[in-house]
Amino acid sequence: MCVISTQAWAQAALEIRILSQDGQAVAGADVTIDNAALGLRITKQSDAQGRVRAGPLAAAQGWQVRARQAAGMASEGPFALRNGFTRTLTLSLESTNAVEAIDVVASVRTLSLNSSNAEISATLTAQQIAKLPIEARSLERLLFRLPGVTQSTGFFGEAPAVAINGANALYTNYMIDGLDNNENFLGGQKFAVPVGALQDVTVLVSSYSSEFGRTANGIVNVTTPSGSNDFQGEMVFVTRPGGFLTKEPEGTQTSLFGQPVADSFERYQGALSLSGPLIKDRLFGFINAEYIRDDTTNIVSSPDLGISGDVAGRNTQLLITGRLDAQLSERWRANVRLNVGDVELERPGGGLDGGVTFPSAGSVQDRQSLNAALQVSFTGDSLGYSGALQYSRFRWDFGQPLNGPGPQATLFEENDLTRPLAVIGHPGFIFDSRERTWQTKHVLTATRGQHRLKGGIDIIVANFALAGGGNVNGNFALSIPGASIDALSAAGLDLSIADVPANATIIDAVFETQPNRFGRTQALYSAFVEDQWQVRDDLSFTLGLRYDYDSLTAVGAGSDTDNISPRFAFNYLPRPDISIRGGVGRFVEKIPYAVISDAIQQGSRAQEFISQLEDLQSQGLLPSDADLFALTSDDGNRTVSAACSAPFMCPDPQSLRADAQNLPIAERRIFNPFGLENPEALQASLSVEWEVRPDLLIGVDMQYARGRNLLRLIDLNAPAPFDFDLATFNALTPAQREMMSFVRSPEAADASRPTQGLARSIIYTDSGGRSRYTAMIFKIQKARGDDFYDASLFYTLSRLENDTDDINFRADDANRFERDFGPSLNDRTHVISGLVTLYPVEGLTVSLAGLIQSGQPINFTPDPAVFGTTDLNGDGLSTADQFTGNPDRFPGESRNSGRLGWNAVFDIGIGYGLETTAGTFSLRADVFNVTNANRTSGFPANFTVSNQVQTFGQPFQQTSAGQARTFQLTAGYAF
Repeated sequence: MCVISTQAWAQAALEIRILSQDGQAVAGADVTIDNAALGLRITKQSDAQGRVRAGPLAAAQGWQVRARQAAGMASEGPFALRNGFTRTLTLSLESTNAVEAIDVVASVRTLSLNSSNAEISATLTAQQIAKLPIEARSLERLLFRLPGVTQSTGFFGEAPAVAINGANALYTNYMIDGLDNNENFLGGQKFAVPVGALQDVTVLVSSYSSEFGRTANGIVNVTTPSGSNDFQGEMVFVTRPGGFLTKEPEGTQTSLFGQPVADSFERYQGALSLSGPLIKDRLFGFINAEYIRDDTTNIVSSPDLGISGDVAGRNTQLLITGRLDAQLSERWRANVRLNVGDVELERPGGGLDGGVTFPSAGSVQDRQSLNAALQVSFTGDSLGYSGALQYSRFRWDFGQPLNGPGPQATLFEENDLTRPLAVIGHPGFIFDSRERTWQTKHVLTATRGQHRLKGGIDIIVANFALAGGGNVNGNFALSIPGASIDALSAAGLDLSIADVPANATIIDAVFETQPNRFGRTQALYSAFVEDQWQVRDDLSFTLGLRYDYDSLTAVGAGSDTDNISPRFAFNYLPRPDISIRGGVGRFVEKIPYAVISDAIQQGSRAQEFISQLEDLQSQGLLPSDADLFALTSDDGNRTVSAACSAPFMCPDPQSLRADAQNLPIAERRIFNPFGLENPEALQASLSVEWEVRPDLLIGVDMQYARGRNLLRLIDLNAPAPFDFDLATFNALTPAQREMMSFVRSPEAADASRPTQGLARSIIYTDSGGRSRYTAMIFKIQKARGDDFYDASLFYTLSRLENDTDDINFRADDANRFERDFGPSLNDRTHVISGLVTLYPVEGLTVSLAGLIQSGQPINFTPDPAVFGTTDLNGDGLSTADQFTGNPDRFPGESRNSGRLGWNAVFDIGIGYGLETTAGTFSLRADVFNVTNANRTSGFPANFTVSNQVQTFGQPFQQTSAGQARTFQLTAGYAF
């Protein structure tokens, strides 16, 4: 497949080092920096250290540098500049004749020694991406090819699919052209960037600039293309045929957005990109539009009704990116960018292997996104400025009913209430989240002798509103007389609420009485200063200071105002082809808005609940001066059972609101009564890189990070601690064990709670978690040069331990998190990623990609056949609780004490491009998981249905699987 060559204008910089033939710095050399595709040229002279600095520049391809002095000449290019990064070049002056020859045969240089800072990062350009096997042109299905990035187990189906350094994928910060692209309710991308809207993508892993923050983990920064003076275009069609070309997996596999799909599902995808000048050298345009459609099939099966059949579903994505870039003057540039996304994921009813949810209760998940950004930049002789303003919008309607509002009914046969006959009507819930966000960012740069100074501010204000809760029209459980079963059966797959017989008996009817739309505003204020100090010709220091404030820390009690983050880095060049660099710094993370939304939605100011809080105050479990009104909310949802005279003939739910307020409930939430702290990490790194030759780079990156203030849940009303008597249990025979009780009943557990009343558990989000990460990344990168291949090999040896994996993580027993410190859910000891692209003949590429990983952890749970339950301490938590999984562990087993097996997956892509006078026609075939290996870990999965929860002592039970062997075919035309 071919890639159109486009440019991107964003903040980038260039530092050039001019050396004589004997390796000495050359002062006063005339240096020309130009980009013909953009009509740009800059001329400068090298300083006393032989250096030239330029920026901000367009983050674009096609840059060239030429240096001339009496001692000789040198040139480099064409090469690309990356958004948010200073590229360093070393030019050795040679005789005039030698340099003229170099100018003629200059080629794109894809490898570059980092002689500027200590940043640990990895980048893929559009040209490199075009050669890789990538499913559905998806950014998330690309990133795991980079070191430090792995496919992740998440805590809901739509969670981001990749993790950096093994941390929770929700904490990764996504950016487009240096501006925010996170949906801030939970995390992940707002706009799902396709590869057609990429000039390059960079993952920042550690020791990056103080300009970047809001995460104690990593950053994914996308540079989008713009036009140039050449008019270009590309059309692409992609299909995943399914059917006989795809093998059956061992367990449930998922789509791009985490939905279960059968092996036979089909995907169709079309993309169009256009770019070119609107006014030569002045105004350029770029647009990319991509449409993706997945056709799926579920099975509705109700044996008791005698109804079975297929129901078709459809998932669609429409992703549009547009840019206008203007050269306003010799020094001023501006661009406008627009990202529009509309993603619809259908749940048509049924299931992969059958289910009793009928199409009338089907729903669709909508994810609608918009980013509109204006960026300007000024490049002076020694001063630079870049500024940006972005408005973004994101709507996440998780359960929009396909058939409109109405009641839901779960039907049972009158003599068997253990399994439903059918679920019909409404999906049964509402979750419609909306986020509107403004961001402004301003950065000044100045060069003063040996110092390159940078400073700026970055402000994000996000307003959230959630309509959530149950069904205002009621969720009914109904008993159907046997005589009416035949009438239901006659309706077939069209069974709906209208078919419910009048003589159905109401088992239960639950209504949402307070369908509020509620929310708060999150304001994130950041400021930074940084000095890149060239101490001497071969040694530079980067000293940075950043400050972050998150307004969510002021909700409830306190306010975290001490987030001052110093950062230091060095880069030492013992010789021009070797770089030794390192860094240490504090990195502060924003708080996901969901922790506040959950406290609002599940809050209460009922008098009985307030009395419970006062009781906890009297016991010293809450601060004596805590403002209970500030800690609670009455804006959330309330469901209540209603007494109805007949099916769907019930009182007005509004009249039941007072009853709902005072009903006993398993859980209520409050805001943090002790003051919420932003998560943070102390990070340190040390790296060595050796540019063996211009097309070969080897190196090693060593990392250490210690996290604290990590988010988790505390139960103020937790039962007393419970310790299973394992020694006595092991000493008894099975017959003796049956005569004794080693578990605590829920009643006994509840009796030990500090306070009794409306709420069984009283939960708040705590910021007391901790983590420890160590890693070594070995890398070998070979550019094509004059050879017939290019290749890269990354080996990561790492360990991540923590005592919380997610915002909804709870301690195994009685808030005793010290017993939970262990391997992270996404920890892997070994990850080996290799890429090889062969160029056997002109126009033909063969790409081989391999990923070999050791297994992710297993959390061992008790065997109910042995203990009679999995809830040994009686606290009521189970595997599926809060999506996170909070089951009791098998006695004597530490958290995540087991490991799944190693897995290996190999992909291959074969592409051919035929150049003609009318353009380039291309064909490509990708095969994922060529060997059809059964993978039990190392692929995107929801934890509660992953293979990482196993019953201790029982045979391994596989519930999910990585992608089976899959074919993808692509046809393209570029001009």
